[in-house]
Order: sequence, then structure tokens, then C-alpha cells
Amino acid sequence: MRRLGAAATAGVWLSVVVPNEAQRPFLPEPPAAKTARPSRVVIVRDARAMEFYTPQTDRVTRMIDRAVVALTRTADAAAAWRELVKPDDVVGIKINSLPGPAMGTRHEVVHAVVNSLQRAGVAARNIIIWDRSDENLVAAGWELRESGEGPLCMGTLPNMGWDSRVYYRVPQVGKVIWGDLEFGEREISERSYYSRIVTERVTKLINIPVLMDNKYVGVSGCLHNIAMGSVDNNRRFQTENLHYDAGIAELCARPPLSEKLVLNILDALVAQYAGGPGFQPQATWTPGEIWLSRDPVALDALALEAIDKRRKAARMPLLAERGRHVRFAAEMGVGVAERSKMDIVELNP
Repeated sequence: MRRLGAAATAGVWLSVVVPNEAQRPFLPEPPAAKTARPSRVVIVRDARAMEFYTPQTDRVTRMIDRAVVALTRTADAAAAWRELVKPDDVVGIKINSLPGPAMGTRHEVVHAVVNSLQRAGVAARNIIIWDRSDENLVAAGWELRESGEGPLCMGTLPNMGWDSRVYYRVPQVGKVIWGDLEFGEREISERSYYSRIVTERVTKLINIPVLMDNKYVGVSGCLHNIAMGSVDNNRRFQTENLHYDAGIAELCARPPLSEKLVLNILDALVAQYAGGPGFQPQATWTPGEIWLSRDPVALDALALEAIDKRRKAARMPLLAERGRHVRFAAEMGVGVAERSKMDIVELNP
């Protein structure tokens, strides 16, 4: 833990933060070189996976199994999951419950992953479905379970809390509000503390956001979901006017997220192109798809393309430029944002 704390508390310093301009991320050292192999992305489709906006459990399960086998190039789903996690791992499944039951991460997708993990040898008590707050989880229809045989389900707030030893620091201050670790001690802070679920409870992370626009940062995708759900004092990274959007990329490029995140699953059974991060039913469509990759940048880049295609057809302003954190994350070595650097596998029924 001391080694993790030292890495995460090293801090990121910028000479100046300019409102309404793309702030360039800065790393004290260049990120380690990634393999030259293209990032593999698997897109699995089944138009019958959704019927009257209701996920069909059996079809969703088959989609997940097919996709993870194709992603890992293994013989079967159990072997595929063992490529990603080991039986003694504690696996945290980060979902997006904020949009509520209709547009949040769908239960059927999560349950398919949970069942597959158990078949691969991970005990139910070592699987934690989590998000930022108990309140959002309950509103999205999740049953809280902080102990017992599992799988467990919990929010960072109010009980698990933030880890005072492990934080990310950047000189873009944010107003400290209720729920932040330093609330009551100071009004503004340069620090964002990590969830104790991330630093203390789990050894591996599986990230399951939804395909959804975000009026502040372009897309509520993989990078945004895992980064903004893992730290407090995060409004400074995603507000509409003065914000440091490179922070989303930097959080994903550093421990503990960079060390623990092993898989991203984009829930694209139903998608939304306007009004996000809230639910806007009139701006939804039903791709009937699930996207998988180890690379969160690749999925977010493709998600921005899909969202802007719909927005263009609706004669709406495009959001790609707001998704600057996706480009920053690519520059920092978190993943790739160009299709030419992706190995895209498409699976049809």
C-alpha cells in the first residue's frame, strides 16, 4: 500500500490552467511504451437481445460469452475469463447507475459477467458491484449488500468512503461539497481522494458503462465512468465552463486504475445521443450491441463516432471536440483513438 500511495500521491502539476481551452496533460515521465499490436475491440450484435426495451437474459449472456472468447482468443468463456482474472482476485465491477434503471448499466449485462466470473472460479463473495453512491444504486434498482456470501453491491458513499492516503493532485481547485473527504475542513481543494473500494477492497476492475453522450465531456464512456466514479472532488474535471478535462485521462493513466483495470464492457443494448448524463428517452436508439476491449480509449473513440453520427442526422452540434480527454488518454499511452490502430472484430447472430 505504501508503494501504491507513493505512486498515486506524486501529483500532476501544470504551469497554468486556462478556462475554455484544451489543457495539455503533463506526465513527469513518458508512459511506458505499449505493445505495437493493435487494440482489439469486439462488437457483438443481436437485434433480439432487446424486446420492448427489455434485455433478454439468455441472449445477453451468449453475447458476453462470445465476445470475451473473441477478445482473448481462447477456447471457451471460462478460459477467457481466467485470462483476465484469477480465482483469488477480488473483482470490482464498476457500473453507471446515475441515469437510473432505464439508461444505467443494465442488470442483465452485469449478472452475465457475475455468472461467468463464478464459472471461472471467482467466489461470489469476491465480486463487488459498485458505484459512487448507495443512493444512485438503489434508485437504479440495485440491492445493496455489503457483507455475506455475495456478490456484494455497494457505493463508496456513505459507508466505504475515500482513502485519505491515496489521492490525485492537480492545481485546478474544486469546491469541496458534502461527500468529499475534506468537506468541513476546507472550501476548495487541489486533491481528489480515491475510493477505498479501489484502493483497499479490489484487486481487479471490470468497467461497464453505457453508450451515452455527455454534454460536458462528450461521452459518458469507459474513461469517464471509471475515473469520475473512483475519486471525490471531481466536478473540476467535468463542469461546463472552467474545468481540467485532462484529469480524466491522467487518472486512468496512473495507479491504482492503470494497474487494476483489466476489461471494459460498453453496454450498447440501448444508446443515447443527447441529453446525457441524464436520461432522455426521446434521444435513444437500440443498437442491440455489446462492445468489449481491454482498451478504454478505443471504445470511447468509437462511442463518440456513433453518438456524433446520430447527432449529425438530427442536425445537432457534434460532441467529438468536447471529448478531449479521449485524445489526451491516447497521447498518454492509455490506449488508441484511431481506427487504423484497432483490430475490430464484429460478431453477428
